[in-house]
Amino acid sequence: MASFLLLLTTLLTSTIFIIFISISNKKNKTSKAPLPPGPTGWPIVGNLFQLGSKPHETLHALSKIYGPLYRLRLGSVTFVMANSAEVASQFLRTHDANFSNRPPNTLGDHIGYNHKGPAFVPYGPRWRMIRRLSNTHLFSTKPLDDLRHVREEEVSLLV
Repeated sequence: MASFLLLLTTLLTSTIFIIFISISNKKNKTSKAPLPPGPTGWPIVGNLFQLGSKPHETLHALSKIYGPLYRLRLGSVTFVMANSAEVASQFLRTHDANFSNRPPNTLGDHIGYNHKGPAFVPYGPRWRMIRRLSNTHLFSTKPLDDLRHVREEEVSLLV
């Protein structure tokens, strides 16, 4: 009798959990922007196993089926693939500000000072300031010119 009650409780809990997950997924799907068409993937791995040993050929075949813009899930991350020069130009030139950020990750939280470090900062005023400072001070030739006499002195001592 106890095993029957345990089985019944497990089934009831599982059913409630599945219903809750499916309802929350429907709410999430309606709130997101529509994605381009693409192949359906497995629940956890997505389309990873469909790529095969030659992924470039598989991606080309998928572009023949779904067109120059299609969706592909690799693991839990959804990618939008652009397979023509016109579509890639729209991504890189017309809508460049929308696609210039990196996705948030744990590494940026811990090592990048909560996405404030130069490698993890999202596009915006802070990114522009860091880029301006880097171009002015790190990547300029002024420090090389200022310390030229030190290098020449060290070379003369070496020779």
